[in-house]
Amino acid sequence: MAKSAPTSVRHPKPRRPHVTPQEVLDLLTPEYGQQSPKPRFDPISELVFTILSQHTSDLNSEKAFHALQKHFGSWEAVAAADAEAIAEPIRSGGLARIKAPRIKDVLERVLDLRGSLDLSFLKDLSLEEAKAWLQALPGIGPKTAAVVLCFSLGMPAMAVDTHVHRVSKRLGFIGPKVTADQAHPILEAMVDPDEVYAFHVDLITHGRRVCKAQRPLCGECVLEWGCPSSLVRTP
Repeated sequence: MAKSAPTSVRHPKPRRPHVTPQEVLDLLTPEYGQQSPKPRFDPISELVFTILSQHTSDLNSEKAFHALQKHFGSWEAVAAADAEAIAEPIRSGGLARIKAPRIKDVLERVLDLRGSLDLSFLKDLSLEEAKAWLQALPGIGPKTAAVVLCFSLGMPAMAVDTHVHRVSKRLGFIGPKVTADQAHPILEAMVDPDEVYAFHVDLITHGRRVCKAQRPLCGECVLEWGCPSSLVRTP
């Protein structure tokens, strides 16, 4: 009786370990330096700046922000101006006709609620209370609220921009269908409060320099060994 041909056995490739959020911090800190919160603006200025930064480059948003400050002299004067007047000095930032009424609406709402544009009281609230207060303002979502709280007040709010969202998804920290808005509390819970700022900045820097949207430089990535989305085939 003829022997049957041996059946080929397909062995699964060894499972590659997934990098953890703490390992991301440990590996990216030597790459990009130690990150510590440095307040950029006071809270209301940060709020206006973040609105201006939407869908434009850092350079253009900075030009628009400083032009707006120079033109009106105070945020109270901006709140009192009409949207057309606000749009004029911020044209360099793009989408001026959309951003101008949004800025006016937000400033007017803060004045109605607080009687002034001083948002330092948010520091005395819990993180969730502060987020909720800001997100109740017209047109303010999780990202803008987190930027104000983290960058201006030093609170441990995770801001998820396009880079943080993309890198987190590629590393498997969030699912493929998780939106940027949904990712905020998920990523925030993954690291210690004291490390939220560093995690945010490291992922942004990594997304800009290495884990790019179109052509990620996987061969140069210190996280490649633990990235489930790596394009590098290691034996």
